[in-house]
Parts: sequence; structure tokens; C-alpha cells
Amino acid sequence: MSRSFGALRFLFLAGFLAAAAAVLLQSGYALAVLLACAVFCCLRRRPIPQFTFWLLAGGIALRVAGVFVLHPPLESDFRMMYEAAQSLLAGDVSFSHTPYFTLWAYQSVFVAWQAMWLRLWNNPLCLELVNAVLAAGTVCLLYRMVRPHVRESAAQTAAVLLTLFPFALSLPTLLSNQIPSAFFLTLGLWLAVSADCKGLRLWRFALAGLALQLGNLLRAEGIIVLVAVLAWAVFELLRRREGRKRLICGLLLLLAVYGGMHAAADGIVRTSGLNENGLSNGDPTWKFVTGLNYKTAGGYSDDDWTATAATLDENHRPTAETDALQSALLEERLHVPPLRLVRHFAHKTEYLWCADALDWAFGHTQNDPTAPLGLSSHERLLDMLKEFDRGLFFLALALAAWGLIGPRGRWGARETAAYLPYFVVFAAFCALLLIEVQPRYAYLPQLYVFTAAAFGLDRLGEGRKNEG
Repeated sequence: MSRSFGALRFLFLAGFLAAAAAVLLQSGYALAVLLACAVFCCLRRRPIPQFTFWLLAGGIALRVAGVFVLHPPLESDFRMMYEAAQSLLAGDVSFSHTPYFTLWAYQSVFVAWQAMWLRLWNNPLCLELVNAVLAAGTVCLLYRMVRPHVRESAAQTAAVLLTLFPFALSLPTLLSNQIPSAFFLTLGLWLAVSADCKGLRLWRFALAGLALQLGNLLRAEGIIVLVAVLAWAVFELLRRREGRKRLICGLLLLLAVYGGMHAAADGIVRTSGLNENGLSNGDPTWKFVTGLNYKTAGGYSDDDWTATAATLDENHRPTAETDALQSALLEERLHVPPLRLVRHFAHKTEYLWCADALDWAFGHTQNDPTAPLGLSSHERLLDMLKEFDRGLFFLALALAAWGLIGPRGRWGARETAAYLPYFVVFAAFCALLLIEVQPRYAYLPQLYVFTAAAFGLDRLGEGRKNEG
């Protein structure tokens, strides 16, 4: 090959790749695929040593940067919770007598959580920085959980993709109870099943029950993870004969601590004067009424709330009229042709899992007509970010599914705990079919979708020698 031909070939190759990049870089979906491929290829060649430390440090740094760059306004439930925390700091618990905290008294725990941090530094930034640290810590716990079951490069790639997932990366800028709750729920799972905690013996189950209940008190999603733990226990008991007695004792200890801590917290909330209703749910039917609303695809309904609020007594508590109204709405929405109910679940699935939740953190940026570096409009940049967000999620979900249907021999060699990410996702999917939803409610199961993606990445790399 002549030198001139080689040079011409190189120029053509560079030009064609530049043209391809100019097209692909216009699509957030293409960017998601390219990023995933680049990360996976790099880590297959050489996994990063001391990865847990770098994952935590890098995750915190990215989230803290997001906290200082993005300044979404306090609105909706976030504003109400923050204002309640400010009242509590001032010694005023009158918020507990409002309709919201009367009906859903268990939300008072999150108010106390926020007030605890605001006592150190009374600024919303304090809560956002705490969220940044806990969100990064959650990713590290998920990485440590999945690491023993897959190649090191697969576990690291999944963790990096989750770290760069826009929704999870930007959520700490909101004062959401989802982040601290997900941290403690994941901490509970890590304590119960991770190889890192074997030395704790039976104590790991007691600590797991404590962490799971802490997560549940901050956001009532503990039942999802608890169902996943029970599914893991059933699989483990059916799979192995040895160690059954120890597992049953550990599971009973976990449940005892979980239930005992809830009862203790209920008593503390009542006796402290934080909320006379303790941790009660004064209207458990409400979530199902809204979740089965066909007009809103299972989302919040102003019409449903207006009708319900009109039936409450003067203390904002449900009455017989409330029960009758909600029972009638449920009956009306359930007694429909099966096909209509199936269509509702399909619309609800699309609304929850396929829509992004980035407007909460980025919606306010659309008020500025200029864009960074003059590259494009804010609207176009947000559209690309939304495509990138959904592209990463859909890719992670596809990888998770690909990994689950992997060779039976490979799954037979894995510990039963390897199924836990799948159990959490499926339990959340089933629960959210019935109750009120909005796209950001998928935060917890989406964390585990990315974790399960490690199994698909492991299968893609099974031709390579195990680097771990």
C-alpha cells in the first residue's frame, strides 16, 4: 500500500466518521447507545481498581455540581414538606392539622427528617447536598450487591451508566423523600444478602430490618422491598436444604425488628406531639381511586380530590360519606369490560415507565431563551437530554431482560440473591399498576433495572475470561 493511498484512506475514514457523528450527535437515543458501548468496551479491557471509592467520589461530585448548577423552584409537595419542616423548627406543629397531614400522618416522619438537617444549616441547599451524598451511596451499595454475581467489568459498567442516568443524577436537586428512602431500603437489602456483610451473621438480619423500616418511614415503599426479600427467601428455601433453619430465624428477626420499629416510631410521633395520628394512613383507598382513574392514566386527579375533600369532616378526617363515595368510584372503575381495564393498565405503564421525569429539575430552564455556548435552544437541549434519559433506561431494561434469559447453567451457579434486583422491579411494577403514579415514582425500581442490567452486560462479555 503506497503512503499516499494510506493517507487518503485515513482522510476519508476521518471525514466519514465526522459525518456519522454529526448525524448521531443530534439524537439523545444514539448518544445513550454510544456512551454505553464506550463505557463497556473501556471497562472490559481494564476494570477500574478501587472502583467503589471512585464511584462514590465521582457520584457525589457530579450530583453536587448539579445541585449548584440547577436551581429548580420549590413547588408542589416539595414546597409543602419544606414549609412544614420550617414550622417544626420554629416549634409550630399546626401543619399536622391540615388535610394532607391529617389524612396521611405518616408523612410527618419526612418532615422531621428535613427539620433535623435544617437545624444544622437552614437552607434548602443543605437538604440537596444530603440527597447528593445518599444518592451516590445508593449506587455504591447496588454495585456491591451485584458485584459477586457478574464479571467485574459488567458490574462497573452498570454502575457508571446508573451514575450518568439523567433522572437519577438530577433528582437530588429536588427535596424528594425518594432519595433517602431508597438509600435506606437499599442499605437493608445490602445488609441482608451482600457478601460484604457475612461477618455480621444473624445480626445482619436485625440491622436489615432496621434499615428497611427507616426507608419505609421516610417513604411508604418498604412493602415493595419486603416482598422482594420474601421472594428471595422462598427461592432460597426451595433451592437449598442446608442453612434453612438459620435463614428462617434470620427472616423472623428481620420482620420482628421491621414491625417493632414501626410500632415504636408510631408511638414516638404521637407522644412527641408531632402528629396526634401517629403513622396512620387515614385514607388508604385514595391511592387506588386515583390509580384507577382512566382519564388521568392513573395519575393525580383534581376531580377525584375535590369530590373526596367535600366529604371530609371539620377535622379533615374521612366520613361514612367519604367511604361511600370512594367505594362507588372503585366499583364503577373496576366493573368495566376487561379490555378497557387492560387498556388502562397499558396507558398507565406507558405514563409511568416510558415518560421521563426531567421537567421537575429542568423545566424552569426553558424560561431562558439562550443556551450554553450558543449550541442550541434550551428546548432542543432538554429534548436531547430526555431522549438520552429514556435511551439509557430502555437499554438498561433490555440488558436486564437479556441477562435474565441467559444460560440456565450460569444462573444455576449464581446465588439466589442474584435475583433480588429483578424481584424489586417486578414487585414495584405490580404494585404501581393499582395505585396512583407519576413518572418520578419509578425512581426506586429504575435503580434496580440498571443494577439488573449488569447481568445482560455479563452475558455480552461471556466470551472473555472473567476479570474478577
